[in-house]
Amino acid sequence: MQDQDIPREFFSFETDAPFERCIECNKYLLDEGTEYLVEKAIKNYEGYKAQDVIFDFAICMDCMHERSKEISQESALKIAEYFEKNIDPEKRLILHERNSESALGKCMIKGTDINACSEYQICGYFKGRKMSEHNPPYLISGEVMEELMPLLSEQTIDEMNGFFNKHFSPDPSFFEPTPKLIFV
Repeated sequence: MQDQDIPREFFSFETDAPFERCIECNKYLLDEGTEYLVEKAIKNYEGYKAQDVIFDFAICMDCMHERSKEISQESALKIAEYFEKNIDPEKRLILHERNSESALGKCMIKGTDINACSEYQICGYFKGRKMSEHNPPYLISGEVMEELMPLLSEQTIDEMNGFFNKHFSPDPSFFEPTPKLIFV
């Protein structure tokens, strides 16, 4: 199987184009051979064809490895055990060999169809302008995320919250006591 172009599902919500920069170090990602990960969290609205991107980002592998050091050993072990127990790697590879769309159509753990998930996350590995052939993209349902949360140590939860707050919290000026004009 050959590397394929970046699927639209992994484009930035903000720019509707491939991510160009690492969220942590600002490294340019689209140079040939630059390895990085894209993660998106999406919320579906039951009964509607509407959905919202909760967050999305790209992170280079160097920064990803640094972040992984912040996860407690206890959490890393429990997460690895969960995936080892709940995923069939052969089935995932067969699904990916068909195409990335089919790999992203169902939760890789529960098999839940993407349209039946109230929330889900997708993740893909890339090299420059291509999706990596060695690491198939995947979808994890909100149900799986709920099962993973109790496995995380307080240290890991604090680290994840710190990353989220650093990159996705509202502009601090929003909380200043200056008057805000709100049309509601």
